[in-house]
Amino acid sequence: MPSESLVFHVADALLARGERPSLRKMRENLPNGGSPREVCKHLRAWRKKRGYDPKLEPTDMSKAMKAAGQALAMDLWKQAKREATQAFSREREAAAAMATDDKHDREHLLGMIETLQAENAALVARAGAAETETSRVLARLQKVEYQLDRFRAEEFWDRVMQEIAEVLVERGPLTPTEILPELRAVTLRGATLHKEPLTPGTLKKKMDVRVSFGRYFEPRDEGRYARRAG
Repeated sequence: MPSESLVFHVADALLARGERPSLRKMRENLPNGGSPREVCKHLRAWRKKRGYDPKLEPTDMSKAMKAAGQALAMDLWKQAKREATQAFSREREAAAAMATDDKHDREHLLGMIETLQAENAALVARAGAAETETSRVLARLQKVEYQLDRFRAEEFWDRVMQEIAEVLVERGPLTPTEILPELRAVTLRGATLHKEPLTPGTLKKKMDVRVSFGRYFEPRDEGRYARRAG
């Protein structure tokens, strides 16, 4: 990024060589080119400090002839007309040069805008991809958490069934309502961590599943269950 003093130095050098210190000329003569935005800012400061105006640059036009007398009046009028024509031509050329400089400046700024727009589009695309990936990871995490909760629940209920099987060995056939008070307090507290409450109805459902698979229990009369032999 060029400093203000460096821009002032290059602009003075260009003007001393008879060249117009436009943005394009400045960037060509600066060691590293520099950002158009920074160069424009320092160049405006230079124009203001130097009182630089392309329309007021000195020219090589000859001075009006100093003569007196009625005999030279016509020549003076012609000379004035030529000077006015040349001044108009210079102003038109200066205006054209300024328009060219402005065009170059505008092209540089438009290039910067296009670059920033492209960078912004790339950032938006990356943000969209990151959001999609985040959603995918969250979905997988939820699935894993669900599977883990299900595994923990199945493991808990299997421990409950084993405990019931031990109770039935000691007490003989019982109904779910009779089994429930026989369970340990830690088992009753552990049930609060799972979605299904530890009730006689839940016990019956869980025990019927084991019966259907030939595990732990076998049904008896009056809704009782006994420990399956073997």
